[in-house]
Amino acid sequence: MSTKQNPRATGGDRASGPAAASGSSVKHRPGWIAFVVLGAIFCLAMGFWQLTRYQAASGTVQNLGYTFMWPFMAGFLIYAYVKYVRLEAEETDWLADQDRSAAQVRSTGQDRSAEPGVTAGSWEDDDDDTVSHSPASGAHAPVASRARRRRGVITEIPADILPTRRPTADTGATDEGLAAYNTYLADLARRDGAGDRSQEKPAS
Repeated sequence: MSTKQNPRATGGDRASGPAAASGSSVKHRPGWIAFVVLGAIFCLAMGFWQLTRYQAASGTVQNLGYTFMWPFMAGFLIYAYVKYVRLEAEETDWLADQDRSAAQVRSTGQDRSAEPGVTAGSWEDDDDDTVSHSPASGAHAPVASRARRRRGVITEIPADILPTRRPTADTGATDEGLAAYNTYLADLARRDGAGDRSQEKPAS
């Protein structure tokens, strides 16, 4: 007797899984936090120093420009750190979701193969109709769509995607003309050499 999963319960687990993982997968490194804080303080101090230089008698517009540039760099450091932490958390959540989806597909296949008249081979061969045959079609619809997308990924460049090579023109006539021209030049060189030798006089 097979044990079927409740679609609503499974869907609730999948909905609450990434949300719970996203809150716990964010990792803050003390060294990086110290670097960002010190960098922001340094940039703000440089901006204040440039402001005092601008307010002095020898201040220029360049000092005023640096006054706005240094606080901008401090804000960029904080933004870059927050963005990196969020991207790292999203990647961790995505990998965890992939692992959960693969484990869920394997467990569903085992439950399906345990039913009367259904074998493991028939379950594996019927991946295209996973949504209609799965005991929890509502819960496994995203899994089936991801499986179909993985099967549709192109792993090799098709032969007809590149333009065909142009046929090479027949260069037989051109080669014959070039050979005749080279022969003519060789004959001229031999005649010139023979004429030069005949004009030379023997030394007395």
